[in-house]
Amino acid sequence: MTNALPISHQVLGLMARWQAFSEIQQRAFAFLAAEALATGSEFEDSANGAAGVLTRIADTGPGQNPEDLRSEVWGVVHRLQSADRSRQGLEQVASVLTMLTRQHEALEAETIALAHSLPTADGFTETCIGALTQSVSLGDWRRRLIDALHGRDPGPRAINTADDEELF
Repeated sequence: MTNALPISHQVLGLMARWQAFSEIQQRAFAFLAAEALATGSEFEDSANGAAGVLTRIADTGPGQNPEDLRSEVWGVVHRLQSADRSRQGLEQVASVLTMLTRQHEALEAETIALAHSLPTADGFTETCIGALTQSVSLGDWRRRLIDALHGRDPGPRAINTADDEELF
């Protein structure tokens, strides 16, 4: 299929797509950097909290009230669930970075093949954002990523410390 547009128009269209991708990429990197820092801190807090609870259990000895022991163990479970949620967040970061790399490779290939037919930039930003958000499986995380990629404030991270759902 040949493109009826002159090469200069094709180049301008390609440049527009590169600029749109670059803006999305910069927003994504800013969002991911903030997520990685916050997730690392949350993981450390959760692991330290679980270790602290286990130390208290060990220090109390065999004469401890069973209800107190149950409560302490439940505290460890909650801390470990929080640590697992933090790990899942880091997996989301890796997933988005992998998708950005694939999109970059596609644009690079398109640039190399400039002499051939090129699509227009219409809908390019939404297509990129759609592909990135499909690589994310956590709903709250996806919503915040979409806001960040559109240049909006993603809002605060959802920290669910009172989560009663047992994951183990």
